[in-house]
Amino acid sequence: MNTNISKFSLKHRIAQEIRKLIFEGKLKQGEKITETQVSQELGVSRTSVREAMLLLELEGFLISSPYKETRVATISQEEVIEILIPMRIMIESYALKKGLPSWNAETKEQFKDILKNMKIAVSYEDLPTFIELDIKFHEMIVISSKMENVINIWESIVHRIRLHFLYQNSKSGTLQKWLLDHEELASTLLSGGTIEEAVESLRKHINETNIPDVYLLE
Repeated sequence: MNTNISKFSLKHRIAQEIRKLIFEGKLKQGEKITETQVSQELGVSRTSVREAMLLLELEGFLISSPYKETRVATISQEEVIEILIPMRIMIESYALKKGLPSWNAETKEQFKDILKNMKIAVSYEDLPTFIELDIKFHEMIVISSKMENVINIWESIVHRIRLHFLYQNSKSGTLQKWLLDHEELASTLLSGGTIEEAVESLRKHINETNIPDVYLLE
């Protein structure tokens, strides 16, 4: 059992090291990455590296071709503008309409906890943690709909959202602004106003926190 735990931990530690290289820009979009390369640099077995890379493929950070060549995943301005943002607006707006009436005190506390942790991430300039909290914030909106089909669609694009945030936000570097944007959105969503006001605020948030910096994507 201890051996299994050790292997499990190693796989995740290796995956975290590769994620860090991607977040820091040391592994670029489209750059080739091999088991041998990572194994030698980290001093670990190729088997553990293979397991870590498979995990990162599932998360959307790496892409493997039919010929088993693995590269860092890419995302384009066109995909974000034409597909990702419109899909997010449709999914999250619909989920908000369905879920908002059932939000209770516990839901509100969960949003407040996310904002509190976002503030901590900003103070440490911790972009990876902030991105995960950003995704969690919006995921809560989707999950609150309690509609399995809507949640499944969200889960099918969440890795592309993460990749978009990673590449765009690592270049724009405006963590404090993103925090204020989420605080403003949360204030509207939790104020007890109309569903129409909440949906409009959400749509505005998604557009205004993404469109102005999308040019940073290569």
